[in-house]
Amino acid sequence: MVFLVLWLLLIGYAVFLAPSGSGGIEFGALLLGDWEGVDPLVLAVFNSLGIFPLVFLTLLIPNDRLRWPAWPFALVSFGVGAFSLLLYFAFGTKPPEKKRRGPETLHRILRSKAWLLFVAAISIINFLTVLRGFSLEAYAEAFRTSSLVSVMTVDWLVLWGLSIYSIYRFEPSAKFKPLAILPVVGPILVLLFNRKRPS
Repeated sequence: MVFLVLWLLLIGYAVFLAPSGSGGIEFGALLLGDWEGVDPLVLAVFNSLGIFPLVFLTLLIPNDRLRWPAWPFALVSFGVGAFSLLLYFAFGTKPPEKKRRGPETLHRILRSKAWLLFVAAISIINFLTVLRGFSLEAYAEAFRTSSLVSVMTVDWLVLWGLSIYSIYRFEPSAKFKPLAILPVVGPILVLLFNRKRPS
């Protein structure tokens, strides 16, 4: 019920509360690499919305035992972020199946050292872009005037919370779980530090 309420609140925010203007920041321009004049923090948050789905593929697919298959929701999250993942968590309340879905090869790839290091690396590199200098005032102004920045910020916060929740739910015996609070890269570091050596 909590996740369904969050989903409705997220939709309500995007439709009724987010600013209606663009604030000079267009989705198409960001997607095509036209970043001139865009604050580095806005850019880092935007780019991390493309990395979060990789994090959730890594978290959910190897633990895919809930009512609905995880992969469609994780894939759709590349386009709509938390709007799809909240539905997965809202309706995945059936007791877990003993056997997880999907090919074992895919599970091994998503928990391989190479994959985890790849996702961790692009997460860290993305946030290093803020070292070019960013302005909280500029970000706040963009949040107030740009529908894109406003919705993606709220979406990012929900994805961050879901990634922390996923670690605690699906990896209850993992060590270093508090690392999951680190945005984007944290859950991957938890998996990396708890990775079992192949037998």
